[in-house]
Amino acid sequence: MALDPEVRRSVAWLGVAIGLGVASCGPAVRPEAPGEEPTPPRVIRRQAPANAGRGALVGEMCPAGAGGRPGLAPLAVRDVSWTSDRDDLTSALARGTAAQFAVLAVDGRRAGMFSAIGTAEVGGNEVAIGSFAGAPPCTRPAAIAGGDVTADARCNEVQRGCGLAVAALGRPGGAFAVAEPPEIAIGGGCKGGDVLAIDIDGDGAAEMFPLASFVDAVRAPAEEVSAAAMVAPPCPPSFALHGLVAPAAPGVVMDGKHKLELDLLGVLDVDADGRHEVVMAYRYVEHRTIAVYSAMSSAARLELVGESTPWP
Repeated sequence: MALDPEVRRSVAWLGVAIGLGVASCGPAVRPEAPGEEPTPPRVIRRQAPANAGRGALVGEMCPAGAGGRPGLAPLAVRDVSWTSDRDDLTSALARGTAAQFAVLAVDGRRAGMFSAIGTAEVGGNEVAIGSFAGAPPCTRPAAIAGGDVTADARCNEVQRGCGLAVAALGRPGGAFAVAEPPEIAIGGGCKGGDVLAIDIDGDGAAEMFPLASFVDAVRAPAEEVSAAAMVAPPCPPSFALHGLVAPAAPGVVMDGKHKLELDLLGVLDVDADGRHEVVMAYRYVEHRTIAVYSAMSSAARLELVGESTPWP
């Protein structure tokens, strides 16, 4: 059964009934310059390649994000174009074209499944509400066979117990349709010096992206990030990395109100086109923005295809 915009209004009462306390899911708050007030958010839309890939939506799923219940904040959607436009994101959730989500743990394995039943509007913003079955995203495999998963303290601190989640776009139907979450190919990155090494296209050779290239002149997510022709020190790749610090621009001291840390939330092939997307979180003093990068034309160039502030 389709959950179209008319039905969306009837679903919204559920958020009130269960006492949803979801905070803002609006687009990213973008700082004008260090210490200044943020500007209005931009809308990102980039034409997706037509010869490969699937429609998909990537979001951040929090087991207790919606007033103590599971909720999913959309980050970016890939259909005929990549976009983080709020209408496109919430329409896919409300109509049920994005419904069964594979939720990934901090080490990249599938932690569980989130089934969206619709959207709830709180404070002028919409998130998906539904059910989650599985282990918390901020956990790692048990040390021994049959043991319990272990909590990842750094993930819980930085990601607040949330994890990335992906659903393939399909026919409207939502949680009422019989479907399985998509299989997600994952990768990893590692930090060598001031370089983030990521094998974007899975050819066994990592592309070298300078950390400073992920930040533009006003400390916001860069529109494009190009690989450098250099060799980084060898390092083991990880699905997620926390507390990365990009070198500051000349004359700028990145502390106090100017402080900015980056978190690699995941390296994963969202749209199954054979190239990994890179999801980065930007942690400022007063807010956090998540940027989704995709290598649409070349493994050596990441383009910003989505940006959002999913949770406070």
